[in-house]
Amino acid sequence: MACEVKTFGNILDFRKVQEYFGLGHDDNWLNGINYAMSPTGETIALAQGEKLAFLTTCWDSHGHGNTYALSWCGELDDPNQIVTSLICMPMLRATDIEWTCVAVGLASGMVIFYTDTGVKLFSQCCQEESVLGIKLLSPARHTEADALLYIVYSSCMCFINGQDILPILANCRQTIQRSALERSVYPSADVVPFQKYKFKRQRESILNDAVIVTNQRSPTYDHIVNQSIAFGYFAKVQATPMRSAQVLAAGAEPYLGFFEAEEGYKTVSLGEVAKDVIGMAYKNLLGGLFRRAPEATADQPDQMPLPSKEAPMRTRCRLYDGKRDGLTLALAPGSKLAAVTDNLDRVMLVDTQQAIILRVWKGYRDAQCAFMPIKERSVRGIKTHKRKALFLVIYAPRLGCLDIWALQNGPKVAAFNVSKSGQLVYNNHSPLGAAGVQMRRSPNLNHCLFLDPSDASLKEVHIPFHYALSETNSQTSRDIHSLRRLRNLLRSLTHSGDDRQQQIAAIAQLAGELETLEVRQQCLEMLLKSKRLQPELFQSIVDALGQAKEHEEDAATQEFLQQIANYKRLTDLYLTLSRAQQQCGDSVTPPVELLELSDADLVTINQLVILLENGEEKPPIREVSFQLQDAHRVEEFVDYLSIFNIDTPNCVTLLPSKSDKYGSVSSDLFGHFLTQGLCLEQFKQWATDACIPSKDLLTLVIYFWLEKPFKYNNCDEVVEDMSRIASMVRVICELAGEHINDYAYNAISPWWQQVRELLLESKHFSGLLVAIVCRMVATQLWRNRRDGSCDDSATEEDERWESISHDEAQWGLLIGKLEDVAVLGAILGQPKICREPIGPELLYEQPDCSLKNILSSGKGIVSELTAKWLNSSRLHPRLIVEITPPGNETDDEPEVKAKSKTKASQKKVEQEKKLEELEELAAMENTEQAGKPSEPLEPVLERLALLRAHFPFSLESGVLLSLMAWQHMVHWSKKLSGLEHMRAALRCLQEYRTPDLALKHGTCCLLWNATLKYPLQAAAKLMQKVGRLPVDKMCQQDLDMSAALVPEFLELCLEFLEHFTSSLEHGKRELQFEQALSEGQQPLQFLALQQHHALPELLQLHTQLCSVLHFIAQFQLRVSRPLTTLFDALANKALLSDINKELTYTLPAPDLVLQEQRTQFLCNVVAATMDLIREDLEQLYILDHVYYMAKICALADSWRLDKLPILRKQVVELYAFGYDAEAQLLLKDISEDEELGPLLLEIAGRRLNLYAEGSQAAFLKIASVGHQLLAYLDNLKEASTEHSVAISASKPEEIDVVLLDKLIAHAYKCLSRPGSKHLITVAQMYNAVRMLQT
Repeated sequence: MACEVKTFGNILDFRKVQEYFGLGHDDNWLNGINYAMSPTGETIALAQGEKLAFLTTCWDSHGHGNTYALSWCGELDDPNQIVTSLICMPMLRATDIEWTCVAVGLASGMVIFYTDTGVKLFSQCCQEESVLGIKLLSPARHTEADALLYIVYSSCMCFINGQDILPILANCRQTIQRSALERSVYPSADVVPFQKYKFKRQRESILNDAVIVTNQRSPTYDHIVNQSIAFGYFAKVQATPMRSAQVLAAGAEPYLGFFEAEEGYKTVSLGEVAKDVIGMAYKNLLGGLFRRAPEATADQPDQMPLPSKEAPMRTRCRLYDGKRDGLTLALAPGSKLAAVTDNLDRVMLVDTQQAIILRVWKGYRDAQCAFMPIKERSVRGIKTHKRKALFLVIYAPRLGCLDIWALQNGPKVAAFNVSKSGQLVYNNHSPLGAAGVQMRRSPNLNHCLFLDPSDASLKEVHIPFHYALSETNSQTSRDIHSLRRLRNLLRSLTHSGDDRQQQIAAIAQLAGELETLEVRQQCLEMLLKSKRLQPELFQSIVDALGQAKEHEEDAATQEFLQQIANYKRLTDLYLTLSRAQQQCGDSVTPPVELLELSDADLVTINQLVILLENGEEKPPIREVSFQLQDAHRVEEFVDYLSIFNIDTPNCVTLLPSKSDKYGSVSSDLFGHFLTQGLCLEQFKQWATDACIPSKDLLTLVIYFWLEKPFKYNNCDEVVEDMSRIASMVRVICELAGEHINDYAYNAISPWWQQVRELLLESKHFSGLLVAIVCRMVATQLWRNRRDGSCDDSATEEDERWESISHDEAQWGLLIGKLEDVAVLGAILGQPKICREPIGPELLYEQPDCSLKNILSSGKGIVSELTAKWLNSSRLHPRLIVEITPPGNETDDEPEVKAKSKTKASQKKVEQEKKLEELEELAAMENTEQAGKPSEPLEPVLERLALLRAHFPFSLESGVLLSLMAWQHMVHWSKKLSGLEHMRAALRCLQEYRTPDLALKHGTCCLLWNATLKYPLQAAAKLMQKVGRLPVDKMCQQDLDMSAALVPEFLELCLEFLEHFTSSLEHGKRELQFEQALSEGQQPLQFLALQQHHALPELLQLHTQLCSVLHFIAQFQLRVSRPLTTLFDALANKALLSDINKELTYTLPAPDLVLQEQRTQFLCNVVAATMDLIREDLEQLYILDHVYYMAKICALADSWRLDKLPILRKQVVELYAFGYDAEAQLLLKDISEDEELGPLLLEIAGRRLNLYAEGSQAAFLKIASVGHQLLAYLDNLKEASTEHSVAISASKPEEIDVVLLDKLIAHAYKCLSRPGSKHLITVAQMYNAVRMLQT
């Protein structure tokens, strides 16, 4: 442990502050500014001229230390002012630091207080002179004394008590936070009381710096002596000593001055008090009758506040030196020592109590000083004396050197080369709080920091306590010197070569020479943290440290030697296993006795191998890495040592807190040993010598197999590995002894129960293999113990009943669960895309399929994970629907359970056979190209069928469809413009079976409330506001989608409401889950069935609203306030209520006005649908028009409107656009309509006018028929009204006279009733058309 200069924090905006001050060209710019830092490290204040800059700590993800960023920069209110001094004071509230106050002293004598965010709080001028310094004298910890803030001027010092200024600063800050006052206005009553003490100047004295040493009351005897010296022998001495401040000043003439400022008040006698009371009473009662009232004095708002006390300081003593000027003062913690710098390149250490100079350092020009208090710390829980030491840090900027000196007569302990343009930051005050209020724990004060501009950082000095001890008489000092040499030898240690062993021997010899327990422990800690720690080196050093000294036999030493012995055992085991692996690396692997597995186990293992074989292998990434030879070995060895508890004598146990490293350590430790099948008898001896308990050895071995990846090509490789596991487990059980089998047949073995608990947390498929092996070993050991017992009283009947113990039953349950979870993890761990993908992609993350997670995450975890996997496969939802519903499982009868389990196992065997056949078929297809192969099955469906064999109830189609739809809709709700996810969810809702309609209805309720309700309401509100489809900017702002997507979104909402309505009529649905799944978070399907039924009238109302909005958006219609125009007030109120909550009122029937408005709206929609009809040379495309007409008629039926005006509008529009054939097909439905005749007559007249414009002869023929026809045709040529019908034809050639004849015939049928005023007109028009045809 040596002195170090480490980085304390980084300043992000360092260059920015330099440019702000206008000193970007000056490398030594810190010498021309004022600076201060909070002792607790939150704030840095910088000032130059009238400019200020505050930096505060901020979070940085890339750095480990503090990071400072510019929080505020600005200028003084008066640009003519200059900043001369700064101080940062952390402010306590309760027991924590709330904020930092920055006090700024100016050349005018003004002191301004700011917050750390640059907000001006308060200002006061105590003396019209330049402020030399603002300092804070903090009281000792755990005392009731008050802090003292004092301001140093060239002729005086002003004292402000902490309890006086603290509430004013707090009130100003709270007032500004509440914005009750402007920042530039402050209450005139806020004047901080202060005391002023003047220096007695003699000759041409100059004051450069001053500090308060102490402000406590002096002892009585010292008080009497001081009073006699000050006022003479016959002076009256006060009985009670007054509180006085001891002041130390540095300057010229004198060089040093020691002064006393009496802060207390003299004690008066009882007679003097009585005399004053009588005098005041006389003035108040009688004097007012004969005296004039005092004249009112004019207010002087700009007058400088008066001090509460003003007195000269009493000179205690002075040091004169004509050539020496004192420049700066640095007061040590405790105020007993001070460092003084002068103009003669000297640094002097002064005893402030005795007023003597203790020590002088030469050759420090422009020096900066700081004191560092260091406490002795305990090591590894061993108690020490908790001593304290004080060091002096001197920074010489001309030399670029930072020297550390031990006080008072100690040597220089360290020296560092630093930047020549830096600054030493020294703080000797604590956070400012109310009297008696302290922080909950001792504040970590930063007494000494170095501001380094070369890398824009703050650096702190670390000084170990032992540097304060004497080197000649201290064993610690000698050991520290040896420890330094040992560290240097470790750094120079080579990785290979002939000198390596000699270097290791020299390091071990040096470690053996360490005498003190503390340094030996530090040496051990240093080794455990070293990046160069290697097993051989650590073994040599541990052997050297383990040699006990004759004179050290205390408890602490014995505890340390026990730890060393445990480390030695661990190192020996590690090296023994490593050497055994190296010796047998090239030897032939001995054969392993293979396990005899059951057929069911072999089928399960083969099934896993096939599932994991079909996974897509990622191509290997080619990369180049550079690494030292033994770097990995060093890391694994350090991790190996860290997982053990070495505090127990003669026993090395595992640390449960390091369980995350068990897998990696066991893989490095046992990897080659277990895969090569070495002699296990030697391992028994090695494990015994290492004193590792058998249960911990078994834990490491199990973790090794659990962390091993499942990479096998066939079942034989798996069986071979399982045989190695069995051999190792048997050896560890032999080490544990017979007590592991000491349990009754109807009890549970504690030994194997621990193994089962470990296997519950297995995340890989190897957990199933370990469970099968451990069950076989446990069963074999139990039966061998029973066969070897001498109890022959058991009958043959009992043997048959007791063949399966309770522990074996527990193994069976665990293996069954592991098998299900292994299949689940093998399938879900490999995302697959189906052969014909449909729908959008969803991000798929490989789930945690450990048994513990599956069994503890609730009953819906399997359904949820499988639904995510199916969504990622992009399989069509109709393919997952079962042809036949799954069988029901009863939980009451054990016989039924056994039967269902047998059926499930039969299904597994059948599924395995199917998988094998498919594999053979795929191989034949790859090898033989002759013949036409049959189409293989969908791999996703094959795996889904296998999963359903293990989880039949969790993977029912209704449950999966609900979860798939939910996941798509939740993803859509995060990005509303991705309508493909909404369409995929609707595709899932379409595939529900009839028994699952209750589940569909509940899912629709959840989807409506969680995802669809608010976007649809936002769209309705937006269209209500603008009366049409909004522009793209408004849609992006309110709906998070473009205007082009709004019609499609509303159409999908209509489809969702249709699914919602279709599920209203449903039966009762009960959910079933597998018994192994435990209670936990409620699954989605359970929540869906708990939803209240939706109200049909509300569903119908929302469907009507969605249809209206869809028509407006699709056809770009303009409807003023559609919600209030087409729906009444109660309907609008109902649209805002919950869809499955009963209404407290009844929706009324629409009145005639509302019906007329709705009819007119639908007629406008019919007219807009005409644009959907397209015609080419051969065919007319009218299906889109028919599709929307069906929707219009459906909305009319929902509104209970008369559809005759709508159909009439359709016929008229078809004739107007020239689609006579389609219009004639619809006339049979409205042939008796009286209002249709005039409309058809108008269309025929407009056609006839257009035809007459192309030929003079045609016009003459028409005119010859009659004047009434001519008058009617002339009226049609005039300006058309809103009720007029316009035709699409614009040229005479487009008019077909034959079709016109048929149109007039239909108009005649409608107008042929008696009393029709258009009957003569239509007859004449009919005659005219007949003449035109001839």
